Amino acid sequence: MILGGIDGCKYGWIVITQSESKFEYYLIRKIEELPELFKNQKARFFIDIPIGLSSKNFTRTIDAKLRSELSSRRSTVFNAPCRPAVYESDRAKAKELNIQIEGKSLSEQTLNIKDKIQEVDTYIITNKHSIDLLESHPEICFKYLNEAQLVLSKKSDQKGIAQRLSILKQYKPNIDKFYNKALKETKRKDVKRDDILDALCLSISNTLAYLNKISFIEDFNKLDEKQVPISVAFFK
Repeated sequence: MILGGIDGCKYGWIVITQSESKFEYYLIRKIEELPELFKNQKARFFIDIPIGLSSKNFTRTIDAKLRSELSSRRSTVFNAPCRPAVYESDRAKAKELNIQIEGKSLSEQTLNIKDKIQEVDTYIITNKHSIDLLESHPEICFKYLNEAQLVLSKKSDQKGIAQRLSILKQYKPNIDKFYNKALKETKRKDVKRDDILDALCLSISNTLAYLNKISFIEDFNKLDEKQVPISVAFFK
């Protein structure tokens, strides 16, 4: 079983896998490349992207519960767009569709990752492979890796990076060496420092959850209209 974490980046996606104490990273353009990357291998990834979307007759409500878990870090959770908006290429029309279905427009941040949400949604709906994607969130994972205490520093600055690496080192003492290796071998125009950090966190949380017990944030709306499960996975 391959276990790992995936985070979106400017290149496309950064994928970090863990086998015992060895970490590997990969940059892929599209999520659909995963089966080719891990041929004939069973795998599970925690991924930082909404899975399970609203539609005309269904409302995704998990984001509100996720925000309550993150309290003062609630701004790291954005409103997932509805499925019709995700598949609409015209950004103005996508906003209109979201207003009709969700009662609210879409932020630029959400519009900028709309294509990535569509990639994952298409993969989940048509998935006939042995690679599973579970929605997760780096801030939730860091919280529970940090004894259920929120990490309040910004992960985009040196202090925030150092604090988060310190948390991860409690589980993998040499993780900073891998982080620095990935940092050195990639370009910032392709992948940011916090993209690597988030994918690492998701990878470690996924492995710990596999070896121990996986936890989920859930609410009463557990399946969307396409029967896609809605929950946020983490290790507690």
